[in-house]
Amino acid sequence: MKNLKNSIMLLIVILIWGVNWVNMKIGLYYATPLNYLFQRFFFSSFMIAPFLLFAKNGFRRDLKVFVNVVVLCVIYAFSVTFLMIGLEYESAGISSVVTFTQPLFVFALSAIFLRNEITKVRVVGVLIGFGGIAMIYLEKIWGLEYTTLSIVFLLASAFLWAVTIVHYKIISDKVHPYWISFFQVAIGSIIVYPFALWTGGVVFVSDLPYIFSLVYVTVMSTVVAFFLWFYLLRSEDAAKVSSSSLMIPVVALISGNLLLGEMINLPQIVGVIMVLTGVYLVNRRG
Repeated sequence: MKNLKNSIMLLIVILIWGVNWVNMKIGLYYATPLNYLFQRFFFSSFMIAPFLLFAKNGFRRDLKVFVNVVVLCVIYAFSVTFLMIGLEYESAGISSVVTFTQPLFVFALSAIFLRNEITKVRVVGVLIGFGGIAMIYLEKIWGLEYTTLSIVFLLASAFLWAVTIVHYKIISDKVHPYWISFFQVAIGSIIVYPFALWTGGVVFVSDLPYIFSLVYVTVMSTVVAFFLWFYLLRSEDAAKVSSSSLMIPVVALISGNLLLGEMINLPQIVGVIMVLTGVYLVNRRG
């Protein structure tokens, strides 16, 4: 980092997003995944809306751009939906690790659609990363446990997250990040709402832990961490900032153990190390 201030900001982002996995898990103790997600999207849209005043000319108003933005938002909505469903059946720490395989998918999609360079190191990184996922779920797959279904939703979430990243790179010069963030949660709330009604209804839970969880995911994770993250991307080397995101699953694993008593066995530890190594190799320059 260029200075101490940026280093502190990066540490804050890592802690906010790392602990947020435990925070979301707690929220799911009180509400169904889609009820929780709808309220997160709905309240986040009101939190982000005022910041659009700082990007008045950040959205090129033509039909093609708008259609691309809507497509991106639909994909994003399903990505987070799958994430919440997977998180309900999996620990917070392991969920974060599986979801952060997203860079492996980004590498593959970028090679196809953006013609990004394919190197041996990155290919090895992809193989190691997905080998780590297999290691994490080895016992569950071998035992045919029901919770193995969580990996399907979490990997689907990671893949769709990667699709939104690649899609955004294609239209990034036409839409400001503030507008993208607003549309993602605003359109996301519209998409998720009927599914939330279908799976148990939209009910605001008055329990204090749930209220804290919703406030945290809305204010800290969606607004505060987001703006700090984009500030760092603009003022620091993007590769360094992105690589530092590898610490987020580590924080999630530690906080899951300390706050929720989540246990992790030796094969899972090996798998986590393999996933983080794979993601590092894919993100590494040179």
